[in-house]
Amino acid sequence: MEYAIVGAVVSLLVSMKFTDYKSKKTDERLKGLEDNVELVTTAVQTSEAEAPKKTLMIVEPVAKAVKELQTAIGVQ
Repeated sequence: MEYAIVGAVVSLLVSMKFTDYKSKKTDERLKGLEDNVELVTTAVQTSEAEAPKKTLMIVEPVAKAVKELQTAIGVQ
């Protein structure tokens, strides 16, 4: 009779410990994922801020060359 009670208590304690272990492991993983989301968000914001500048740096010389070409040809 005592073995049935002791067995149930031991299994309850083991399951509680396992649940605590898995909960802590999940919390650590969640924290890591939140850190990754913050890094990605920062990278996207930086990229959005720099994209117009980079586009202008690429398009500006081409626009100047086209303008010079139009002037040389006499289209303008």
